Amino acid sequence: MNTARARLLAAKTAELIEMTSIFQSCYGKDYRMKPGSPTQAWDLYQAMYEQQVAIGRLLDVEALENPAYRIPQWWKFQEVLDTGVVGAMAQEAYHLIACCASFESNPAASSSPVIGCSQRVIAGMLHPSTVMVAMGEMAKAS
Repeated sequence: MNTARARLLAAKTAELIEMTSIFQSCYGKDYRMKPGSPTQAWDLYQAMYEQQVAIGRLLDVEALENPAYRIPQWWKFQEVLDTGVVGAMAQEAYHLIACCASFESNPAASSSPVIGCSQRVIAGMLHPSTVMVAMGEMAKAS
């Protein structure tokens, strides 16, 4: 992970905030997806899923394999990601930028454990199925 990649991750998180905000405004925080749900709801739901996969692809494999759960695992209590979780993810993404910039300005002999920890926290906020998809895509690319 480097600062440029962390900035890209933050930008993708900002896009995810936009999607979740639109979804939550239109359908409410605890909306349950069902066969009769509006097409717009399904489209946003799928876009949020794909955006989580894109964020996962930017993380190191080690973070995806060992996520850290700083907040409750939202998918156990609700079906759709909400703005509160994504806001926490954005805060962690900005922390990751700071960690990367600090490390790059004064690199140590090995990688910074704080950078890895921050990535693990972000991985822990992603739906587990999106993490698995991201890992699978990364394995195919190798």
